[in-house]
Amino acid sequence: MRLPTPNQPFVTPLLLACLLLSAGNELSAKPKDDAKQFSDYYELEPFQVTGEEIPITVFARNGGDRSYATRFAHKVVEVAYRTLERSPGSGLVIIGRSGEPHPITLFEKFMETAQSDNASPELKAIATELENGFGKWREKIHFEMDEGDDDIPFDVRKLVDAFPIPLPQMAAQLYLLAWERNFDPEQVDTLLAQLKATDLKQQDFEEFTWIFYLPPRNSLNKVLKEVLPLAFEAGDLGPVKRALARAAIAAFKPLIKDAVEGVRKGVLYWSVLTANEAAFNEGDIEALASVYIESQMPKGKVFGSDKTGRGIEAIERQKLKNAEYAKDPFVLPTPLESFDSASFATFEGRYGDEGHRNKTFFSENGSFFWQEGDDDPVEYLPAGESYLVSSQNDVTLRFMPGETPSFFKVELRKGRFRHTFARLPETEVD
Repeated sequence: MRLPTPNQPFVTPLLLACLLLSAGNELSAKPKDDAKQFSDYYELEPFQVTGEEIPITVFARNGGDRSYATRFAHKVVEVAYRTLERSPGSGLVIIGRSGEPHPITLFEKFMETAQSDNASPELKAIATELENGFGKWREKIHFEMDEGDDDIPFDVRKLVDAFPIPLPQMAAQLYLLAWERNFDPEQVDTLLAQLKATDLKQQDFEEFTWIFYLPPRNSLNKVLKEVLPLAFEAGDLGPVKRALARAAIAAFKPLIKDAVEGVRKGVLYWSVLTANEAAFNEGDIEALASVYIESQMPKGKVFGSDKTGRGIEAIERQKLKNAEYAKDPFVLPTPLESFDSASFATFEGRYGDEGHRNKTFFSENGSFFWQEGDDDPVEYLPAGESYLVSSQNDVTLRFMPGETPSFFKVELRKGRFRHTFARLPETEVD
Protein backbone atom coordinates (compact mmCIF):
# COMPACT_ATOMS: atom_id res chain seq x y z
CA MET A 1 0.00 0.00 0.00
CA ARG A 2 1.30 3.42 -0.89
CA LEU A 3 1.00 6.32 1.48
CA PRO A 4 -1.66 8.67 0.15
CA THR A 5 -0.15 11.45 -1.94
CA PRO A 6 -1.54 13.68 -4.54
CA ASN A 7 -1.60 12.33 -8.11
CA GLN A 8 -1.69 8.74 -6.93
CA PRO A 9 -4.83 6.80 -7.54
CA PHE A 10 -7.05 5.88 -4.74
CA VAL A 11 -9.68 3.50 -4.07
CA THR A 12 -13.02 3.64 -5.62
CA PRO A 13 -15.02 6.78 -5.52
CA LEU A 14 -17.54 7.34 -3.36
CA LEU A 15 -20.39 8.81 -2.56
CA LEU A 16 -23.47 7.91 -1.81
CA ALA A 17 -26.08 5.89 -1.17
CA CYS A 18 -29.12 6.47 -2.29
CA LEU A 19 -32.58 6.16 -2.99
CA LEU A 20 -35.76 7.54 -3.68
CA LEU A 21 -38.59 5.87 -4.86
CA SER A 22 -40.80 5.31 -7.59
CA ALA A 23 -43.00 7.01 -9.94
CA GLY A 24 -45.56 9.11 -8.27
CA ASN A 25 -45.34 7.50 -4.85
CA GLU A 26 -43.79 9.01 -1.73
CA LEU A 27 -40.49 7.34 -0.88
CA SER A 28 -40.98 4.68 1.70
CA ALA A 29 -39.82 5.29 5.26
CA LYS A 30 -39.89 9.05 4.69
CA PRO A 31 -39.12 10.95 7.90
CA LYS A 32 -42.05 11.92 10.04
CA ASP A 33 -43.22 15.51 9.96
CA ASP A 34 -42.01 16.07 13.51
CA ALA A 35 -38.57 14.56 12.82
CA LYS A 36 -35.57 16.83 12.34
CA GLN A 37 -34.68 17.62 8.76
CA PHE A 38 -31.14 17.47 7.40
CA SER A 39 -30.87 21.26 7.27
CA ASP A 40 -31.92 21.52 10.93
CA TYR A 41 -28.36 20.46 11.78
CA TYR A 42 -26.86 23.28 9.72
CA GLU A 43 -25.05 26.03 11.53
CA LEU A 44 -23.29 28.91 9.84
CA GLU A 45 -19.66 29.10 10.94
CA PRO A 46 -18.33 32.07 8.94
CA PHE A 47 -14.62 32.74 8.73
CA GLN A 48 -12.95 36.09 8.15
CA VAL A 49 -9.76 36.57 6.16
CA THR A 50 -8.39 40.09 5.74
CA GLY A 51 -11.78 41.46 6.64
CA GLU A 52 -13.78 39.38 4.14
CA GLU A 53 -16.32 36.93 5.56
CA ILE A 54 -16.38 33.46 3.99
CA PRO A 55 -19.68 31.63 4.58
CA ILE A 56 -19.05 28.09 5.80
CA THR A 57 -21.95 25.93 6.95
CA VAL A 58 -21.30 22.89 9.14
CA PHE A 59 -23.66 19.92 9.41
CA ALA A 60 -23.03 18.25 12.77
CA ARG A 61 -25.13 16.56 15.44
CA ASN A 62 -23.17 17.45 18.55
CA GLY A 63 -20.99 20.28 19.77
CA GLY A 64 -17.73 18.32 19.70
CA ASP A 65 -18.14 17.33 16.04
CA ARG A 66 -19.17 20.85 15.10
CA SER A 67 -16.17 22.37 16.85
CA TYR A 68 -13.74 19.95 15.15
CA ALA A 69 -15.26 20.39 11.69
CA THR A 70 -15.26 24.18 12.07
CA ARG A 71 -11.60 24.35 13.11
CA PHE A 72 -10.64 21.92 10.35
CA ALA A 73 -12.47 23.89 7.65
CA HIS A 74 -11.25 27.29 8.82
CA LYS A 75 -7.59 26.24 8.66
CA VAL A 76 -7.90 24.95 5.11
CA VAL A 77 -10.16 27.68 3.79
CA GLU A 78 -7.71 30.32 5.00
CA VAL A 79 -5.01 28.75 2.81
CA ALA A 80 -7.47 28.44 -0.09
CA TYR A 81 -8.35 32.12 0.26
CA ARG A 82 -4.67 33.10 0.16
CA THR A 83 -4.22 30.89 -2.89
CA LEU A 84 -7.17 32.29 -4.82
CA GLU A 85 -6.70 35.81 -3.45
CA ARG A 86 -10.47 35.92 -3.02
CA SER A 87 -13.27 34.00 -1.31
CA PRO A 88 -13.57 30.35 -2.40
CA GLY A 89 -17.35 30.66 -2.14
CA SER A 90 -19.97 29.26 0.18
CA GLY A 91 -19.17 25.78 1.46
CA LEU A 92 -20.88 22.98 3.36
CA VAL A 93 -18.93 20.57 5.58
CA ILE A 94 -20.84 17.42 6.54
CA ILE A 95 -19.22 15.54 9.42
CA GLY A 96 -20.27 11.93 9.72
CA ARG A 97 -21.16 10.03 12.85
CA SER A 98 -19.68 6.78 14.15
CA GLY A 99 -21.61 3.78 12.90
CA GLU A 100 -22.77 5.42 9.69
CA PRO A 101 -21.34 4.16 6.39
CA HIS A 102 -18.74 6.15 4.51
CA PRO A 103 -20.27 7.72 1.39
CA ILE A 104 -18.09 5.55 -0.83
CA THR A 105 -19.93 2.47 0.38
CA LEU A 106 -23.25 4.06 -0.47
CA PHE A 107 -22.07 5.30 -3.85
CA GLU A 108 -20.82 1.88 -4.90
CA LYS A 109 -24.23 0.39 -4.12
CA PHE A 110 -25.81 3.13 -6.20
CA MET A 111 -23.44 2.38 -9.09
CA GLU A 112 -24.42 -1.30 -9.06
CA THR A 113 -28.06 -0.32 -9.44
CA ALA A 114 -27.59 2.56 -11.88
CA GLN A 115 -25.40 0.53 -14.24
CA SER A 116 -27.70 -2.49 -14.32
CA ASP A 117 -29.62 -3.44 -17.46
CA ASN A 118 -32.90 -2.31 -15.90
CA ALA A 119 -31.71 1.22 -15.07
CA SER A 120 -33.01 4.14 -17.11
CA PRO A 121 -30.68 5.92 -19.56
CA GLU A 122 -30.99 9.09 -17.46
CA LEU A 123 -29.86 7.29 -14.30
CA LYS A 124 -26.99 5.64 -16.16
CA ALA A 125 -25.86 9.04 -17.42
CA ILE A 126 -25.86 10.42 -13.86
CA ALA A 127 -23.87 7.41 -12.66
CA THR A 128 -21.30 7.97 -15.40
CA GLU A 129 -21.03 11.67 -14.55
CA LEU A 130 -20.51 10.97 -10.86
CA GLU A 131 -18.05 8.17 -11.56
CA ASN A 132 -15.98 10.45 -13.79
CA GLY A 133 -15.92 13.08 -11.07
CA PHE A 134 -14.93 10.64 -8.37
CA GLY A 135 -12.23 9.25 -10.63
CA LYS A 136 -10.28 12.43 -9.98
CA TRP A 137 -10.75 11.93 -6.24
CA ARG A 138 -9.46 8.36 -6.52
CA GLU A 139 -6.25 9.77 -7.98
CA LYS A 140 -5.60 11.70 -4.78
CA ILE A 141 -5.31 8.72 -2.45
CA HIS A 142 -4.41 5.16 -3.37
CA PHE A 143 -5.59 2.16 -1.39
CA GLU A 144 -5.45 -0.49 -4.09
CA MET A 145 -3.07 -3.39 -3.72
CA ASP A 146 0.19 -2.99 -5.58
CA GLU A 147 2.04 -5.88 -7.15
CA GLY A 148 3.84 -7.67 -4.36
CA ASP A 149 1.45 -6.45 -1.65
CA ASP A 150 -0.56 -9.68 -1.49
CA ASP A 151 0.95 -10.50 1.89
CA ILE A 152 -0.41 -7.36 3.57
CA PRO A 153 -2.30 -8.86 6.54
CA PHE A 154 -5.32 -6.55 6.43
CA ASP A 155 -7.79 -5.12 3.98
CA VAL A 156 -6.23 -1.81 2.91
CA ARG A 157 -9.70 -0.55 2.04
CA LYS A 158 -10.43 -0.29 5.74
CA LEU A 159 -8.37 2.89 5.65
CA VAL A 160 -11.00 4.53 3.47
CA ASP A 161 -13.20 5.21 6.48
CA ALA A 162 -10.67 7.75 7.77
CA PHE A 163 -10.55 9.86 4.61
CA PRO A 164 -12.87 12.67 3.45
CA ILE A 165 -14.40 13.19 0.06
CA PRO A 166 -15.92 16.05 -1.95
CA LEU A 167 -19.57 15.61 -2.88
CA PRO A 168 -20.99 16.93 -6.14
CA GLN A 169 -24.53 18.18 -5.65
CA MET A 170 -26.23 15.04 -6.98
CA ALA A 171 -23.97 12.90 -4.80
CA ALA A 172 -24.89 15.03 -1.80
CA GLN A 173 -28.54 14.49 -2.72
CA LEU A 174 -27.96 10.74 -2.57
CA TYR A 175 -26.31 11.10 0.81
CA LEU A 176 -29.26 13.15 2.07
CA LEU A 177 -31.75 10.51 0.95
CA ALA A 178 -29.79 7.75 2.67
CA TRP A 179 -29.47 9.85 5.83
CA GLU A 180 -33.25 10.37 5.92
CA ARG A 181 -33.58 6.57 6.09
CA ASN A 182 -30.93 6.29 8.83
CA PHE A 183 -28.69 4.43 6.36
CA ASP A 184 -30.77 1.32 6.99
CA PRO A 185 -29.46 -1.31 4.50
CA GLU A 186 -32.87 -2.72 3.63
CA GLN A 187 -34.44 0.69 3.13
CA VAL A 188 -31.48 1.83 1.05
CA ASP A 189 -31.74 -1.25 -1.17
CA THR A 190 -35.46 -0.67 -1.65
CA LEU A 191 -35.03 2.97 -2.46
CA LEU A 192 -32.18 2.30 -4.87
CA ALA A 193 -34.41 -0.10 -6.75
CA GLN A 194 -37.02 2.68 -7.09
CA LEU A 195 -34.65 5.59 -7.68
CA LYS A 196 -35.36 8.00 -10.54
CA ALA A 197 -33.06 10.55 -12.11
CA THR A 198 -35.37 13.38 -11.05
CA ASP A 199 -34.86 12.37 -7.41
CA LEU A 200 -31.19 13.28 -7.72
CA LYS A 201 -31.81 16.62 -9.39
CA GLN A 202 -33.46 18.27 -6.41
CA GLN A 203 -31.97 21.62 -5.40
CA ASP A 204 -31.31 21.07 -1.69
CA PHE A 205 -27.65 22.08 -2.05
CA GLU A 206 -27.70 24.72 -4.80
CA GLU A 207 -26.58 27.50 -2.42
CA PHE A 208 -23.16 25.87 -1.90
CA THR A 209 -20.14 26.24 -4.19
CA TRP A 210 -18.46 23.20 -2.63
CA ILE A 211 -19.66 20.35 -0.40
CA PHE A 212 -17.33 18.17 1.63
CA TYR A 213 -17.84 15.02 3.69
CA LEU A 214 -15.56 14.75 6.73
CA PRO A 215 -15.41 11.37 8.53
CA PRO A 216 -16.14 11.28 12.28
CA ARG A 217 -13.41 12.51 14.61
CA ASN A 218 -12.74 9.02 15.95
CA SER A 219 -12.66 7.30 12.55
CA LEU A 220 -8.87 7.28 12.31
CA ASN A 221 -8.45 5.92 15.85
CA LYS A 222 -10.86 3.13 15.00
CA VAL A 223 -8.98 2.26 11.80
CA LEU A 224 -5.55 2.35 13.46
CA LYS A 225 -6.76 0.22 16.35
CA GLU A 226 -7.82 -2.46 13.89
CA VAL A 227 -5.10 -2.19 11.25
CA LEU A 228 -1.80 -1.52 13.04
CA PRO A 229 -1.81 -4.59 15.31
CA LEU A 230 -2.58 -6.81 12.33
CA ALA A 231 0.38 -5.38 10.45
CA PHE A 232 2.75 -6.53 13.18
CA GLU A 233 1.09 -9.63 14.60
CA ALA A 234 0.65 -11.37 11.27
CA GLY A 235 4.40 -11.54 10.80
CA ASP A 236 6.63 -14.29 12.10
CA LEU A 237 7.71 -12.36 15.20
CA GLY A 238 9.04 -13.74 18.42
CA PRO A 239 7.76 -12.48 21.78
CA VAL A 240 10.51 -9.85 22.13
CA LYS A 241 10.06 -8.49 18.62
CA ARG A 242 6.30 -8.50 19.07
CA ALA A 243 6.63 -6.47 22.25
CA LEU A 244 8.87 -4.01 20.42
CA ALA A 245 6.37 -3.84 17.57
CA ARG A 246 3.58 -2.98 19.98
CA ALA A 247 5.76 -0.28 21.50
CA ALA A 248 6.38 1.03 18.00
CA ILE A 249 2.64 1.27 17.43
CA ALA A 250 2.29 3.44 20.51
CA ALA A 251 5.25 5.59 19.49
CA PHE A 252 4.31 6.08 15.86
CA LYS A 253 0.54 6.42 16.19
CA PRO A 254 0.75 10.21 16.86
CA LEU A 255 2.90 10.63 13.74
CA ILE A 256 0.52 8.55 11.64
CA LYS A 257 -2.47 10.51 12.91
CA ASP A 258 -0.70 13.78 12.21
CA ALA A 259 0.21 12.68 8.68
CA VAL A 260 -3.30 11.45 7.89
CA GLU A 261 -4.77 14.69 9.22
CA GLY A 262 -2.48 16.52 6.80
CA VAL A 263 -3.77 14.43 3.91
CA ARG A 264 -7.37 15.04 5.03
CA LYS A 265 -6.73 18.78 4.91
CA GLY A 266 -5.10 18.35 1.52
CA VAL A 267 -8.21 16.66 0.12
CA LEU A 268 -10.38 19.58 1.29
CA TYR A 269 -7.91 22.10 -0.14
CA TRP A 270 -7.91 20.28 -3.49
CA SER A 271 -11.72 20.10 -3.42
CA VAL A 272 -12.14 23.82 -2.77
CA LEU A 273 -9.68 24.77 -5.53
CA THR A 274 -11.33 22.34 -7.95
CA ALA A 275 -14.68 24.01 -7.26
CA ASN A 276 -12.98 27.27 -8.26
CA GLU A 277 -11.13 25.81 -11.25
CA ALA A 278 -11.70 28.93 -13.33
CA ALA A 279 -8.91 30.53 -11.27
CA PHE A 280 -6.35 27.80 -12.01
CA ASN A 281 -5.97 25.02 -14.54
CA GLU A 282 -5.95 21.40 -13.41
CA GLY A 283 -2.17 21.16 -13.47
CA ASP A 284 -1.81 24.23 -11.27
CA ILE A 285 -4.29 22.77 -8.78
CA GLU A 286 -2.45 19.43 -8.67
CA ALA A 287 0.88 21.15 -8.02
CA LEU A 288 -0.59 23.42 -5.33
CA ALA A 289 -2.35 20.56 -3.55
CA SER A 290 0.83 18.49 -3.61
CA VAL A 291 2.98 21.12 -1.91
CA TYR A 292 0.23 21.94 0.58
CA ILE A 293 0.00 18.31 1.69
CA GLU A 294 3.79 18.11 1.88
CA SER A 295 3.82 21.19 4.13
CA GLN A 296 1.49 19.45 6.59
CA MET A 297 3.52 16.25 6.94
CA PRO A 298 5.25 15.58 10.31
CA LYS A 299 8.62 14.55 8.80
CA GLY A 300 9.55 12.36 11.78
CA LYS A 301 7.97 14.43 14.51
CA VAL A 302 4.65 16.03 15.26
CA PHE A 303 4.98 19.69 14.38
CA GLY A 304 3.92 22.14 17.03
CA SER A 305 4.47 25.18 14.84
CA ASP A 306 2.00 27.11 12.70
CA LYS A 307 0.96 24.63 10.02
CA THR A 308 -1.34 27.14 8.38
CA GLY A 309 1.58 29.52 7.99
CA ARG A 310 3.77 26.76 6.57
CA GLY A 311 1.04 25.88 4.12
CA ILE A 312 0.67 29.48 2.95
CA GLU A 313 4.43 29.84 2.48
CA ALA A 314 4.57 26.63 0.43
CA ILE A 315 1.66 27.79 -1.70
CA GLU A 316 3.23 31.17 -2.41
CA ARG A 317 6.42 29.48 -3.61
CA GLN A 318 4.45 27.11 -5.82
CA LYS A 319 2.40 29.94 -7.33
CA LEU A 320 5.66 31.51 -8.50
CA LYS A 321 6.69 28.17 -10.03
CA ASN A 322 3.29 27.86 -11.70
CA ALA A 323 3.69 31.33 -13.21
CA GLU A 324 7.14 30.41 -14.49
CA TYR A 325 5.82 27.15 -15.95
CA ALA A 326 3.04 29.04 -17.75
CA LYS A 327 5.70 30.86 -19.77
CA ASP A 328 6.83 27.55 -21.31
CA PRO A 329 4.14 24.90 -20.71
CA PHE A 330 4.60 21.25 -21.54
CA VAL A 331 3.16 20.47 -24.97
CA LEU A 332 3.26 17.04 -26.59
CA PRO A 333 4.35 17.29 -30.24
CA THR A 334 3.15 15.24 -33.19
CA PRO A 335 5.73 12.71 -34.46
CA LEU A 336 7.25 13.42 -37.86
CA GLU A 337 6.13 11.28 -40.79
CA SER A 338 9.61 11.46 -42.34
CA PHE A 339 12.99 12.39 -40.90
CA ASP A 340 16.74 11.99 -41.34
CA SER A 341 17.86 9.19 -39.01
CA ALA A 342 21.49 10.26 -39.29
CA SER A 343 20.74 13.62 -37.67
CA PHE A 344 19.50 11.84 -34.53
CA ALA A 345 22.21 9.20 -34.49
CA THR A 346 24.72 11.85 -33.43
CA PHE A 347 22.92 12.11 -30.06
CA GLU A 348 23.47 8.45 -29.20
CA GLY A 349 25.33 7.89 -25.97
CA ARG A 350 25.00 7.94 -22.20
CA TYR A 351 23.63 10.82 -20.14
CA GLY A 352 23.44 11.49 -16.44
CA ASP A 353 23.35 13.89 -13.52
CA GLU A 354 24.09 13.61 -9.81
CA GLY A 355 21.24 12.04 -7.89
CA HIS A 356 19.74 10.40 -10.99
CA ARG A 357 20.25 7.05 -12.64
CA ASN A 358 22.28 7.20 -15.84
CA LYS A 359 20.38 7.13 -19.13
CA THR A 360 21.22 5.75 -22.55
CA PHE A 361 19.99 6.97 -25.93
CA PHE A 362 20.52 4.46 -28.72
CA SER A 363 19.11 3.24 -32.02
CA GLU A 364 18.14 -0.22 -33.18
CA ASN A 365 16.77 -1.25 -36.58
CA GLY A 366 16.04 2.35 -37.49
CA SER A 367 14.18 3.16 -34.25
CA PHE A 368 15.39 5.25 -31.31
CA PHE A 369 15.23 4.25 -27.65
CA TRP A 370 15.78 5.84 -24.24
CA GLN A 371 16.72 3.59 -21.33
CA GLU A 372 16.94 4.54 -17.65
CA GLY A 373 19.32 2.30 -15.71
CA ASP A 374 18.29 -1.32 -16.16
CA ASP A 375 14.66 -0.49 -17.03
CA ASP A 376 13.17 -1.68 -20.29
CA PRO A 377 14.01 0.73 -23.12
CA VAL A 378 11.22 3.03 -24.33
CA GLU A 379 10.90 3.89 -28.00
CA TYR A 380 11.01 7.58 -28.94
CA LEU A 381 9.74 9.07 -32.19
CA PRO A 382 11.36 12.08 -33.89
CA ALA A 383 9.09 15.12 -33.62
CA GLY A 384 11.35 17.92 -34.82
CA GLU A 385 14.95 18.93 -35.08
CA SER A 386 16.73 17.45 -32.03
CA TYR A 387 13.29 16.70 -30.56
CA LEU A 388 11.59 13.35 -29.79
CA VAL A 389 8.42 12.18 -28.07
CA SER A 390 7.89 8.83 -26.36
CA SER A 391 5.78 6.19 -28.06
CA GLN A 392 3.46 6.40 -25.02
CA ASN A 393 3.04 10.11 -25.86
CA ASP A 394 3.87 11.34 -22.36
CA VAL A 395 7.57 12.33 -22.32
CA THR A 396 9.74 14.48 -24.59
CA LEU A 397 13.49 14.66 -25.15
CA ARG A 398 15.16 17.76 -26.56
CA PHE A 399 18.88 17.53 -27.35
CA MET A 400 20.95 20.70 -27.05
CA PRO A 401 24.59 21.67 -27.60
CA GLY A 402 26.90 20.80 -24.74
CA GLU A 403 30.11 22.32 -23.47
CA THR A 404 32.06 21.00 -26.46
CA PRO A 405 31.01 20.27 -30.04
CA SER A 406 31.26 16.52 -29.45
CA PHE A 407 28.96 16.49 -26.44
CA PHE A 408 25.30 17.25 -25.98
CA LYS A 409 22.78 17.85 -23.23
CA VAL A 410 19.25 16.52 -23.22
CA GLU A 411 16.22 18.02 -21.51
CA LEU A 412 13.61 15.48 -20.41
CA ARG A 413 10.09 16.75 -19.77
CA LYS A 414 7.01 14.98 -18.45
CA GLY A 415 4.13 17.12 -17.33
CA ARG A 416 5.62 19.70 -14.98
CA PHE A 417 8.81 17.74 -14.41
CA ARG A 418 11.82 18.85 -16.43
CA HIS A 419 15.48 18.03 -15.97
CA THR A 420 18.62 18.40 -18.05
CA PHE A 421 21.14 15.56 -18.29
CA ALA A 422 24.70 15.98 -19.59
CA ARG A 423 26.42 13.64 -22.04
CA LEU A 424 28.78 11.28 -20.18
CA PRO A 425 32.22 10.25 -21.42
CA GLU A 426 32.14 6.72 -22.76
CA THR A 427 34.61 5.61 -20.08
CA GLU A 428 32.38 6.73 -17.21
CA VAL A 429 30.49 3.92 -15.47
CA ASP A 430 27.37 3.87 -13.27
